Amino acid sequence: MKRWPKRALEVGAILCLAMPAAAWTDGPMLWQESFFFDALLQARNRMARQQSDPQLLPVLKAVASQAAQQVANVQQIDLYVKTQQDNLRYAFSQPDPEPSLDTIAANIDTLSKGCDQIRHNLYYLTARCRMASSQALPDPELYQAGLLILGQVQQLQLSLNSLYLDAVAARQVVADNRWSTDKYFRHRTEELLRNVVRIQDSVFLVYNAAYEFAMRSR
Repeated sequence: MKRWPKRALEVGAILCLAMPAAAWTDGPMLWQESFFFDALLQARNRMARQQSDPQLLPVLKAVASQAAQQVANVQQIDLYVKTQQDNLRYAFSQPDPEPSLDTIAANIDTLSKGCDQIRHNLYYLTARCRMASSQALPDPELYQAGLLILGQVQQLQLSLNSLYLDAVAARQVVADNRWSTDKYFRHRTEELLRNVVRIQDSVFLVYNAAYEFAMRSR
């Protein structure tokens, strides 16, 4: 069997996803975020509406930046999913595709985990937007910051649409060559598509949270 081309090596070492879940505390924070699980959070939110947190605008700009990073992450995963389609076609053209499929299977697992990480990242951004919304006051700068987040989420949706189509195409390549794959390999492609679809709910959530903030600060 021909030596597997360099482009088909595992993507785990080069797939680097930003993780607001771990990094958001390094940037500007709302004072509420220190009391995320505080039973008095609702009362604190009512008090917060009387005066905006001085870090509100920097936090919103950080959220917009993190949302833009998620767009880049989705686009990066989409690029690798397209690459796996080419790799699969190459593997299925070989007399013995199994060694190549082992590498592709590891790549698909990495991409599937990447999709799951993006979903969790968006949940954290949703929480930040909701906390910011509790302190929203009519202000042109805050309104523009809310619109910036909405713009990034819209771009995220477009990128996710493209990723979904490419994940479906990759699954179809595998389905057309069932003769050379086992059920576990087919399960991996199904799991990848499932994790891509699951991102959609988190996109809706962060969009709704950002929209609520924008309307309150308008």
